[in-house]
Amino acid sequence: MTQAHTLKTLAAAVSLLAVTQSANALTPWDNGPAEVKIFTSGGAAQDRAIEEAIKFGLAAPGTLDVFQDLQGTNKGRRFQGFYFTGAASLPAGLAGKRIYVEKRSLGAAGYGVVPLAGNIGLDHLDIFLPNKGDGTFGSSQLGAWQADGAKFWKAEITNTGGSSGQSAWNNYLVQNQLSDGGFTGVDAPALLAPGTDNYPELVKEPSTNANTAGWNTSLTPAALTANNIARIPTGGLVYGIGVPLDFYKVLQVAQYKSGQLPADTLANIGKYDDESYIPSLSRDFLASLLAGSIKNWSDVKIVDRSVAGQPVLPLTDASIVGTAGVALPPSTKVAIGRRNPGAAIGAVPYAKILGYPYVAGAVKPKAATANIAAIDNGATAPIAKNPGGANATDALLVDWQNGTNSSGFNPALKKFWGFAVHGGDRNANVSQPWRYVKIDGAAPTIANVANGSYPLWAEGEVLIRPASAIGADKVAALEAFASALANVSVLKTVNTNAVLPFGQSGVFATTKTDSTASVSVPFDPENPVVPLSHLVDGGFTSLGVAPVAFNNGVANPDFGGTTNTVIELK
Repeated sequence: MTQAHTLKTLAAAVSLLAVTQSANALTPWDNGPAEVKIFTSGGAAQDRAIEEAIKFGLAAPGTLDVFQDLQGTNKGRRFQGFYFTGAASLPAGLAGKRIYVEKRSLGAAGYGVVPLAGNIGLDHLDIFLPNKGDGTFGSSQLGAWQADGAKFWKAEITNTGGSSGQSAWNNYLVQNQLSDGGFTGVDAPALLAPGTDNYPELVKEPSTNANTAGWNTSLTPAALTANNIARIPTGGLVYGIGVPLDFYKVLQVAQYKSGQLPADTLANIGKYDDESYIPSLSRDFLASLLAGSIKNWSDVKIVDRSVAGQPVLPLTDASIVGTAGVALPPSTKVAIGRRNPGAAIGAVPYAKILGYPYVAGAVKPKAATANIAAIDNGATAPIAKNPGGANATDALLVDWQNGTNSSGFNPALKKFWGFAVHGGDRNANVSQPWRYVKIDGAAPTIANVANGSYPLWAEGEVLIRPASAIGADKVAALEAFASALANVSVLKTVNTNAVLPFGQSGVFATTKTDSTASVSVPFDPENPVVPLSHLVDGGFTSLGVAPVAFNNGVANPDFGGTTNTVIELK
């Protein structure tokens, strides 16, 4: 796929932003099966953006209904289905047609790459499959779905059959087939690195409760070319480092004492709505933590410049912990929240903090320790956990704060001081007891990405199988979809859910993905555009290169009508 594809924009998407979605439903039991069905897989990091891209890039106003699988209290963690009428702006084969786009998030970003590179079939949610009893499609399918608010539906998909209170044929909502397209929050080659922590690991398929059949552990980027898989770079996403709330307060006190935070910090312990009060960890320090070379927080020292004599104190010193107003946890070993192999949220910090696996001889991220209470309670230090998703990472940080095990990764039921690599748009309402920290003095905001001070971010990609395999209509729909995921007017609508107390985080366009975008100085959240890109030859991006600023060739009247590259110096 050429760079020209990445510069397509959807004028229709922009115009549709002003159209209010009506309450008219589009469901299988009322409207019948879709005329075009598109099945996709991949990372969940941009799932919020995906729904908006469909709403404003593909769907006619008022026609979108969303179907989500239910797993415990989590909706749509594994599968989502979007049923709508094609917008009038789409090509003839799509405009006015009943279209179904399914998004499988099970397996993370790697399942948007390896299955396309290796032609591997996966379970996909198909809301139009026939009833189990008589093999026909009918109104009784409504029994599988429960209304979940206007134009949203939920259904439980079990591993071994129907469950109490649900239709006995729920497993017939999934069937194994090839993905038409894939999504990843990083460039696809970042995950096609056999033998590294980035190569995706297997997950179990709901229909069989067994690992994905035919998985290939040795695919390289050459497989994408061999199978004529198109790669379209999309907009970017901010990633972050989260810590339990108690540890956040301890870091605040420590960095106040070492002279890094404002003079009134002790009167504002826990303050989170002002970037200047947020503690900061350097990339080099984070690299040592992520590699597992620092085993205990007592090994981390500060010089207390707030008192005469400037004593050297361990981070666990009673004067630090007591001033923070927290209790020392029962174990002060370092706790590391990694991500499951094949997750973009892991690949980004591994590359940006450790240089892994791009730099020869780079230190690997600390391997996960066995998830056994005896190990967490024992002498093994540090401990490292592999939560398999953003929600699971949220839960892990809460567990470390509260001494609970809702994540399943804290079997010792102990409180720990630790950190977790994460998406940068989580816990916006701070209802959960964990917080982001700064990196190299910069908080995880789009503004700081745009001015070059915040390092943890990456552009995504949409992968598309060739027209010879899936048909021209599906290719056109996925290209329009990719263009919407790069369009600033679409992406800004997503970020209403990513306003953190200290600034705007979330998704953004770059001057290389949206030909209409221009940089705002000072940064404007209503125009989330970044002038930087990890661009390499061929029009693609790569985590292995340093981002540099690019001019998109569009005259910018805010800067005298010039076409020079514009970036804000912080």
